[in-house]
Amino acid sequence: MSEYDESKKTNTLSDHPIKPYWLESCYTLLGIFIGMGIICYVSIRYDMSLLIPSFASSAVMLFVSYKNPFSQPRNVIGGHLMSTLAGIITSNLFINDWWSITLAIVLATFLMIISKTLHPPGGATALVAHLGGYVHSSVSTLFPVLVNSIIIVLVAYIINNKIAARKYPTFWW
Repeated sequence: MSEYDESKKTNTLSDHPIKPYWLESCYTLLGIFIGMGIICYVSIRYDMSLLIPSFASSAVMLFVSYKNPFSQPRNVIGGHLMSTLAGIITSNLFINDWWSITLAIVLATFLMIISKTLHPPGGATALVAHLGGYVHSSVSTLFPVLVNSIIIVLVAYIINNKIAARKYPTFWW
């Protein structure tokens, strides 16, 4: 007997075994679209469009790899904030050079490790905070990062929990 059994053929789309996968994928894409749409607006509004790539990475993690510990709210929000802080510190203390950029990413990783907020896209956030010249005010740099982090977590919470098979987050803090 073959693995394919004719008696298990479905006659309607609603009976098709692939439908839930496509529905889940549509919710995933919708979440990324909504979350990144808001983040792009906020980032451009605050003249910080360089932040968009690191949050795009976060969006993919939160909607595709939502069970991953690095995708949980504490890690997303804390990781981006720690990384921004690292970039602000290094850009205020050092000139832009290969070693200071590297130091920003190393410091960001260190801060994320000791605060237990490791979020890999944070490395890009540190890079942007260092290179972006956002040293005029730490608050004006941290605020859009905080807002974007909260936005992507809230959108992930709403969209991921619309899917019966998903539970997000697995922990909040």
